[in-house]
Amino acid sequence: MITLTILLIVALLCVLVGCLTGLLTLVGVLASLFVGVLVGALAGYLAGRFMGTETSLGRNILMGVLGSFVGEFLFGLLGIHASGSFSSFAISVVGACICIWVGQKISK
Repeated sequence: MITLTILLIVALLCVLVGCLTGLLTLVGVLASLFVGVLVGALAGYLAGRFMGTETSLGRNILMGVLGSFVGEFLFGLLGIHASGSFSSFAISVVGACICIWVGQKISK
């Protein structure tokens, strides 16, 4: 009887640890997503200032996030890869500038 009780307690502790780990993983993913959106918004804002456009926060976020992909792709074609946070941010800003420039050319 005592062995069964100990096994049940250990099983419940394992379930509890598993649930807490899953919760912390979910919180980590959400925090990463939130930071990514903030960095994208900042990159889009800076790109908009460099390009002389005044747009909404939503467009800044979109241009920053899209610019991150465009910048990484284009710099990757040139053999340049970001190795740190600052270089990734700089590539995102350059990519967002390219996206804004293309958007201006398409809309005219």
